[in-house]
Amino acid sequence: MATSQQRKLKILCLHGYRQTGPVFRERTGALRKMLKSMAEFVFVTAPHLLPGAEPTDDQLCGWWFSESTRYDCDAETSEDFGFDKSVESFQKVVEEEGPFDGVLAFSQGASFLGMICRMKMSTLSNLTFKFAILIAGFRSLQAAHQQYYTVDDNISLPSLHVIGDTDAVIACNRSEELAAMFDSPSILRHPGGHFVPASSAQKEGYKTFLQQFL
Repeated sequence: MATSQQRKLKILCLHGYRQTGPVFRERTGALRKMLKSMAEFVFVTAPHLLPGAEPTDDQLCGWWFSESTRYDCDAETSEDFGFDKSVESFQKVVEEEGPFDGVLAFSQGASFLGMICRMKMSTLSNLTFKFAILIAGFRSLQAAHQQYYTVDDNISLPSLHVIGDTDAVIACNRSEELAAMFDSPSILRHPGGHFVPASSAQKEGYKTFLQQFL
């Protein structure tokens, strides 16, 4: 007798700064292979080319800019050029390509996702994804974004925070600060730096987290 095929989770993926959806897809090949029996992944590209970039520069996109000509994750600025358009773009993808069970994001994409998760509890309550995976995430330092971090209530969404102990781009304490915004966050640490880890040492952590949604 044929057995019914197990349903797979549908996960939306948000890349980091100076990447695109296709580039991020290539860089997560090991992770996708590891989780192929549990999930299918949909990769999207941020709506903003870096200032001065040509359309052929397919690794030069971002979710917002801390200054008019660039993004610096360590810069405390009053500007967040392009942020609102990225929120609109995210909503459009969810409406047109969803529903999604969860969202996975890396670096600037994970910072963006953290704020989307906060909005999900208020202004974007129509979003239906059930979990977030934030890899090398951090709290944005832009002044306009501080409203998402000064709310008394934690974000009541299951979350997995993947933190590199030797990440030289996003220090691990910044990822820990983002995780503290969530109720009962799951933490997956690895000894590496600023990348998406997908070795056997992390396999169980990813699978254990995802299994609860199947």
